[in-house]
Amino acid sequence: MKVLYVAFHDPMDIDVGNGMDYFHYHSICDRGFEVKVNGPFNNPAARLEQLIARIYQRTGKRYLKYKFSTAWKASQATNQAVRKWKPDVIFTIYPAALMFYKESTPCVYSLDTTIYGLEKFWPLYGWPILMLSMWQEQRVINKCKKVLTNSEWHRKILTDIYKVPLNRTEVFALPSTLPPQQVPDKIEMGWKTLQSPFRLLLVGRDYLRKGIDIAIETVRKLNSAGIFAELTVCGTQGKEERFIKFVGPYKKSDPGQLGQYLDLYREANLLIHPAVFEPAGIVAAEAAAFGTPTITNDVGGMATTVADGESGFVLPRGSPSDAYVQVITRLIQNPEGYYALCQSTRRRYERELNWDVVGTRFADILRQAAKPG
Repeated sequence: MKVLYVAFHDPMDIDVGNGMDYFHYHSICDRGFEVKVNGPFNNPAARLEQLIARIYQRTGKRYLKYKFSTAWKASQATNQAVRKWKPDVIFTIYPAALMFYKESTPCVYSLDTTIYGLEKFWPLYGWPILMLSMWQEQRVINKCKKVLTNSEWHRKILTDIYKVPLNRTEVFALPSTLPPQQVPDKIEMGWKTLQSPFRLLLVGRDYLRKGIDIAIETVRKLNSAGIFAELTVCGTQGKEERFIKFVGPYKKSDPGQLGQYLDLYREANLLIHPAVFEPAGIVAAEAAAFGTPTITNDVGGMATTVADGESGFVLPRGSPSDAYVQVITRLIQNPEGYYALCQSTRRRYERELNWDVVGTRFADILRQAAKPG
């Protein structure tokens, strides 16, 4: 079966776009499909669009994520590739390439959130660009035989707001994008001693959206309560304190840097992810590969990525640092429960948070989409 893979980023580069193109592409190739890559499309926007964007951004809001001139060029390249190569199905995580798609080959589109889902929790675009972006997305979604997403929260948005029938949607928790050969077959829980200090890890680049301020408050309060805890923030820089350090980001393509990154997950007692908005939260799946549970809140798709009580704790949306302190304190006081949680976290990774499992399901979806009717 022939799959036209329309790329957003270079599918050979694990370091760009959180590795999404890399893992989707290799997942298809590893299952025996004949795959042709179209893109990525790095054409600059037309000068008029660049001017409009600069003017609009003076309002303090972002302009269109997918410029019309780029979408036109990408869509025409997709149309041409379909006519020339005649694939059985098209797959993409890049909606612009389908915005002006006109051929009949069925399409499968995967996304963690729409602009509507993002704007609901983390307003960036403002009303006029939100409306225009939703019109763009609706055009793409209407052309697709299957729409894949990473949470029940976003599936509801697709059905309620974009009017996608349930039988055209598929939900799968976002799997880890760690190189699978670097994930150990078995986890030694001895790495996760509950003796002081209790190690908290946060992986994220956006200081406010990822809730780094809440994580810092949490570790301060734990130490004030007599619980020796440390927080490592990976992915951005900040002011270090006695119990707080900042590291990374690390490149997964660099063996040395990857090793340092994996050690963070291996040695952490808990991944803390108090995000204000998160469409899926790939870091929770990465942590699960090392049996490291996640404590987060019910925002965006986090309640799908983290199974409450099985691979971590999902607090109510917008929970303050005190709520994180309470749960962490109870966990430290119950070592047996903590280690059981680590084991069930790893089992969930093996069951559904890795690309071997997800890739098999993904391949089945592509085969079904290629069938007539």
